[in-house]
Amino acid sequence: MRITSMEITNKEFKKGMRGYNQEEVDEYLDRVAEDYEALYKENSVLKEKVAAVDERLEHYRKMETTIQNTLVMAQDAAEQARSNSKTEAELIVRTANETAKKIIDKANNDVIAINAEFERTRQEFNKFRAKYRNFMKSQLEVFDDMEKEVIKHYSIGYSVDEAEFGTALAAEFSRNSNEDSSYSDIAENIDEIKTFFEKEA
Repeated sequence: MRITSMEITNKEFKKGMRGYNQEEVDEYLDRVAEDYEALYKENSVLKEKVAAVDERLEHYRKMETTIQNTLVMAQDAAEQARSNSKTEAELIVRTANETAKKIIDKANNDVIAINAEFERTRQEFNKFRAKYRNFMKSQLEVFDDMEKEVIKHYSIGYSVDEAEFGTALAAEFSRNSNEDSSYSDIAENIDEIKTFFEKEA
């Protein structure tokens, strides 16, 4: 149990034959009690300061722990965000590549289809042109036969060479055109059709 300044002040000693001077002892005890009281108060103040410092230190330690935890959480969040961004970027790139491939494949298929359609149309046109050319050829042969018959029946009494044949044919068409304009129309159409197919050939 600690001694107090009050106990020092009130301490009484037994008197002996040759004891110490009572007044000096009392005076000294009073001084010791005062110094002890001052030291006690100073010690109390220091304890309070130490407690306050410990309290602030504990507060700073808690703040440090909180900051460290926050930094760890921030690092984790940053890493998660980086990972998510990387995954999202890879997904975007993969989707873009797939979309581009689909577009290219569709374009290639469209080109193939257009080429196939063009080739089919070209073949059909060639078939039509060949059939029409054969038809026109047969019709021209019919006209040639008709022209020969006309010359034969209307040119009795003289021979017809190649030049005279053309002149007679023109005269016959001219004469018939006065009676029926369809002959001249047919002749013009035949010339146009022949010219067209000669260019196409």
